[in-house]
Amino acid sequence: MKLNRLEGLTVFLAVAESGNFATAGLQLGLSRSAVSLAIRRMEDRLGVTLFTRTTRSVGLTEAGQRLFSHASPLLADLDEGLSEASD
Repeated sequence: MKLNRLEGLTVFLAVAESGNFATAGLQLGLSRSAVSLAIRRMEDRLGVTLFTRTTRSVGLTEAGQRLFSHASPLLADLDEGLSEASD
């Protein structure tokens, strides 16, 4: 697995949870444009649109919702494992 795939997934989850590219960027220490680029690259790599975007809102597409439902618990488990390893 390439590291950028994991980073892209982290960005995806931050946007999905916050519903906002700028807020996700603040949480991750990234600019809004960096978040947008990471999402665009992930969508290009997967060949699907993950978010519907308007000038006022960001929402998950059906494909985005499926990815979120799988990825969210997996990364939560990974975070827990990393925390336990460092204790």
